Amino acid sequence: MSSLITRISSNLQLKDDYISSIIRRSNYYYKDYYIPKRNGGRRKISQASPELKTLQYWVKTNILSLLPISKAAFAYNRGNSIKKHATFHKESYFIFHTDIKDFFPSITSEHLVAELAANRGIIEAANLWDDDILDVVSSICFRRNHLCIGTVSSPIICNIVMYAFDEHFTNYCNRRNWKYSRYADDIYISAQEYLPSSLQSEVNEKLHEIGFSSNAYKSWFCSKKCRREITGLILTETGKVSVGLEKRLAIKKMVYERIMHGRGDPDTILGNLAFLKDVEPNSYNSLLIKYAAYCDGDVIDAIKTGPKPHRVITLDLPDI
Repeated sequence: MSSLITRISSNLQLKDDYISSIIRRSNYYYKDYYIPKRNGGRRKISQASPELKTLQYWVKTNILSLLPISKAAFAYNRGNSIKKHATFHKESYFIFHTDIKDFFPSITSEHLVAELAANRGIIEAANLWDDDILDVVSSICFRRNHLCIGTVSSPIICNIVMYAFDEHFTNYCNRRNWKYSRYADDIYISAQEYLPSSLQSEVNEKLHEIGFSSNAYKSWFCSKKCRREITGLILTETGKVSVGLEKRLAIKKMVYERIMHGRGDPDTILGNLAFLKDVEPNSYNSLLIKYAAYCDGDVIDAIKTGPKPHRVITLDLPDI
């Protein structure tokens, strides 16, 4: 019996044979469903069963958390947000963007095995290295050798696998006074100066070296003269980060329809308001002040409960 499995079973207070059985048959401990993509098509989500998810949490907390992740990886890192990511590039005039094609499914167990082996010393220092660690971790975190969208360990694995790539382009850009970042499968490079078109082929070549490819139709260059968008947020000409006029108007309309007519899902509206508050707190405060007059002052409560019924005034009329 693997000493790692014994360690896991001891920590979780489960039997070794039970853990081994889940690991052996891990490919069958998933439930698949599909959600629509924003630009058409469907995205497959694979949700691990509670039993397998527990093992994935254990591996994530005890092993994967030991491995290095680049500071350039903004997604899935505590303390980061899309606003912080966009703010990183807000001073830049020129931006290059590309998207990694089929990012999660393109990550294989071999990618993670290489990172585990490269960081063996760190894992050994935590007394977690085992002759079977590569097989055990791969079986727990991968399904048929590929990373799934929807499992608890997938986000940290993608950042671990991209560490060398992220560090390469961080150093590459630092030498040129450029800025590099990656938010999940979105890669951004920005600068005060013009970015050469050859940059796209350099990024593509490096991606190809590690088994990835870019989406050509999602790759673009833009300047301050154009609409500069970073992970869904707009960089304004004045150097600020904004949700954009269209999004602001859409949120205002949702709030109005909810508090006046009871239309719309309150959780969705409150989520959009929280997003606006994070990115543009002044716009958020202005919106609450504007609509307070429509709902006795408490906009948030009005969104949760919907419009109050109109008060009916009755008059006692004399008999004629």
